[in-house]
Amino acid sequence: MTGTADFVLELSGGPGGPYAVTVSSPAGEGTAPVTLEPGAIGARLPDLQRAVLASSVTPRAAALGLERPVRDVGERLFRTVFDERLRGLYLASRQRAAEHDQALRMVLRIRAPELAALPWELLHDEELGGYLCLHQPLVRYVDLPEPLVPLRAARPLRVLGMTSLPRSRAPLDAESERAALAVALRPLTERGLVGLDWVEGQTADDLSRRLLRGCHVLHFIGHGAYDPQRHEGMLTLAGADGREHHLHASALASLLSVARPKPQLVVLNSCQSGMGNAEDLFSSTAAVLVRTVPAIVAMQFAVTDKAATRFAASFYQALAEGRTVDEAVRVGRIALVVDKDDSLEWATPVLYLRGGDARLFDLPAGERGPDAGREPGASREPGSGPQPGAPAGPPRPAAVPPRPRQDPQAGTGGDGPPSPGPGITPRVLNARQWVQALAFHPDGTRLAAGSRNRIRVWDALSGTRIWEQAVGGRLSSVLAAGFSPGGRRLVTGGADGTVRVWASSNGEELLRLRHDHVVFAAAFSPDGFRVASASADRTVRLWDSTGGDLMLRIRHDQVVTDVAFSPDGGRIASASADRSVRVWSLGGDALLRLRHDHPVKAVAFSPDGARLATAGDDGCVRLWDAGSGHQRLLARHGAAVKAVAFSPDGHWLATASADRTAGLWSTATGTRALRVQHHDTVFCIAFGPDGNWLASGSEDKTIKLTRVPEADD
Repeated sequence: MTGTADFVLELSGGPGGPYAVTVSSPAGEGTAPVTLEPGAIGARLPDLQRAVLASSVTPRAAALGLERPVRDVGERLFRTVFDERLRGLYLASRQRAAEHDQALRMVLRIRAPELAALPWELLHDEELGGYLCLHQPLVRYVDLPEPLVPLRAARPLRVLGMTSLPRSRAPLDAESERAALAVALRPLTERGLVGLDWVEGQTADDLSRRLLRGCHVLHFIGHGAYDPQRHEGMLTLAGADGREHHLHASALASLLSVARPKPQLVVLNSCQSGMGNAEDLFSSTAAVLVRTVPAIVAMQFAVTDKAATRFAASFYQALAEGRTVDEAVRVGRIALVVDKDDSLEWATPVLYLRGGDARLFDLPAGERGPDAGREPGASREPGSGPQPGAPAGPPRPAAVPPRPRQDPQAGTGGDGPPSPGPGITPRVLNARQWVQALAFHPDGTRLAAGSRNRIRVWDALSGTRIWEQAVGGRLSSVLAAGFSPGGRRLVTGGADGTVRVWASSNGEELLRLRHDHVVFAAAFSPDGFRVASASADRTVRLWDSTGGDLMLRIRHDQVVTDVAFSPDGGRIASASADRSVRVWSLGGDALLRLRHDHPVKAVAFSPDGARLATAGDDGCVRLWDAGSGHQRLLARHGAAVKAVAFSPDGHWLATASADRTAGLWSTATGTRALRVQHHDTVFCIAFGPDGNWLASGSEDKTIKLTRVPEADD
């Protein structure tokens, strides 16, 4: 896009006289009288609020007609304001903007206070594509005497977050919203372009003290309300005693004015922060703050925690990609539609802007980050520079050079892999969520961990997080993770029924594949050209790892819990709740069936492909001959076994168990050489590529890195 073209819609007049609408647009100007009944529309706001909230939690909101009152109001507002001529100007403006490769923006200049309280974000016309704000940015423009001048700001841009959750109010998911904000800003924070800080505390005094140091963006997470006696919006903070303390918008505006630098953008993830009053144009929290701050994003209806989190993540991600604040709001709306396509919560956010230019910051040239100037879709090659989030210090080993006919995205050349895992020390990583999947990168310096709706990659040397990405809904979990042989990609499987392939350097999603139910396991083939996945839909599926084509579907009688490739890539082993482990050819031919007395949870091939390890709900770990199917070894845990893994040299077998331990067993004798104690169920284990380190992940929200003892000859 080469710029923005504005379709300016000005509403004036009344009460006691007719309303008038004036349009200034790329296609021309026009004026028309309109007959509006703001009182009648305003009386329907409670019904709209109920419909919006109900749509977010009702499985079949569209079928139940929850959208009907919302669409009725949107269509009524559109028909009232856009007569045939003004509608023609709007359509012509869209076409002209497209011809000039411009984005069309609708700018509302509302001079009648009673009209400002109406939900203009619902404007709807079926022939024009439905709800207008989902197709073009919609901005509520406030005329003020001071012109908007973009802030000259040095990097990094400083985002200040605040959560305030008084004990007397319904809880918001503050941890989830903090995590979403951190994830969305991570591409910028890792490059030093944005700094994210939080107010320590929940009171007005805590905010006041922190604002003295200034910020560029203030992001508030909490509750908001409207004071009908004072005709003013307010935020609900905590008092010194932990109870509610209402901070009215005018007081908050005064508080923000003392900040140096003063914030250019305030995001209010609080319900009713965009709600207004028909008697005062500046009655809402947002419209009061816009007298002090150039841009405000607020909520005109109560908003669910999930929608607030989702909107914030997509909004900031769009800003991180260089979108203007008005376009970023539209991106956030679309994210809510995509998350649940019959939800109506996309109508809740409102953008107030004090100037016509949505560019809030004037940043010095040449500070666009290491990826500036790359062609779209181009990826950073390993070893070409520091990866996002890499800690300062001595250079790491280069990425693993590929072997012939290996990972199709691993590059070419090289003399073999570097010495993996240098400098790792025994440590405990605080994951802050259950750890349900683990995988070491082939160079041994990175560790992928799957948790509740998150995939994270950790620096195994320093214990710091390199990147993380949200996966699925808030209640979804990442249950499987594995790197490609060359290390350029990471595959995950999760409770949302998807298999996803990510760029291991920065977390960019490269591919998404779908099962019909939860995905319990996913793994790359040894050559990197295929991905195998196991699901609760009772199937094992084989996919092309670059294009995503389905190559093979194998069916079990019950849930399939694990899948593994043989080291030569010619066989697939699958474990199932049907009490069997089966070995298949890549063509789907059944080669071997190992019967068990209980559901089987885990399967793994030994490095030489001659043995299979299986384990399950009976707490037994079995070692089998992969050719004949004869059982060779048996070991026992005190409870169900969740995962098994061979060491790279085949001397050890690691296990994860509900008895709160990870075990290390000799594959020659079956004796246990190591017990790693956790405080809760251990879900997953992974060996470092040199076999010297064992990682274990647990329900106790930790990852433990433990030194592996030397094997006896």
